[in-house]
Amino acid sequence: AADAATKEGPLDPVRSFVVTLIGVVSIVTCTFGNLAAYGQRNIKRMLAYSTIAHAGFMMMPVAAAVALVGIGNTAAAAEAIAALMLYATIYLFMNLGAFAIIAFMRNSMQSEEIKDYSGLIGRSPVIAVAMTLILVSLVGLPPLAGFWPKLRVLQALYEAGGPLLMFVMVAAAINTAISLVYYLRVAKTMCIDSPPD
Repeated sequence: AADAATKEGPLDPVRSFVVTLIGVVSIVTCTFGNLAAYGQRNIKRMLAYSTIAHAGFMMMPVAAAVALVGIGNTAAAAEAIAALMLYATIYLFMNLGAFAIIAFMRNSMQSEEIKDYSGLIGRSPVIAVAMTLILVSLVGLPPLAGFWPKLRVLQALYEAGGPLLMFVMVAAAINTAISLVYYLRVAKTMCIDSPPD
């Protein structure tokens, strides 16, 4: 990435402040959402808190786009916004699928507790596999749809460069690892754990 100091302008301090503000808020939002989701035992609340984490993740390419415009790389800034739109679109369908399955299972089991999903693979294999695929996609693991927008967000942060955005990129990777734990815990409950008595 080009050095921002070579393109001094009257709006540079404001632009730097906006990038810092959005970057810090995105890290705090993402981390809060993931840590709150990690401790949940209710699957609907877990997904609701993970939505907060995804909102934080969606703010990250905005910070990158503002920084890229500041160094005159408007093409890369447009790519950062395109990454945001791709993330929002794919996330919308993943979340709709997850909440639809939860609503269906709530009517069937009269429970939203994660422990009650134990052994779901034996009772409803199609639902268990579909939910597992959605959860893995929400983490952002390849080759599922959720991988590509997360990769593009990280690429936008890398393109923008700078110590703050590199820190945002590291925080995004750490938060993805946190989300891996609680999403796959639900998948394990559904597909590996023994069904309740």
